[in-house]
Amino acid sequence: MATKKIKRTAALPMLRESAHDIWLAGLGAFALAGEEGGRVFKSLVKKGEGMEKMNKARINQLTTRVDGLRGEARNAVARVRTPIEAGMTNAMHRLGVPTRKEIATLTKRVEELTRVVAKSRGKTAKRRTVRHAHAAA
Repeated sequence: MATKKIKRTAALPMLRESAHDIWLAGLGAFALAGEEGGRVFKSLVKKGEGMEKMNKARINQLTTRVDGLRGEARNAVARVRTPIEAGMTNAMHRLGVPTRKEIATLTKRVEELTRVVAKSRGKTAKRRTVRHAHAAA
């Protein structure tokens, strides 16, 4: 039994030294992670800035392209719409259907005539009132 105690006590300093080395290695790893973490963060920021610039350029290119396509689409619609509208207008005239402009002109004329009729009715009503008053007197 005495030999077992001797081996344990001889191993104890080695165990303490080994535990201390592991502790120091952990502290070193922690410090290295702190140092490297800052460098890695700065590197990530630089890469992010580069990606942002590249993506902004792509977005600008796509926006320009979309604007161009939108203009082309408007022109194409206008080229198609004009002959169709002209054909529809001709067909409607042949059928006797008035255009919006013609309807607007007629509406204004009817409104003018309505005012004239209303004024003349007012004058006629005044004349009748005056005649009835003279006849009763």
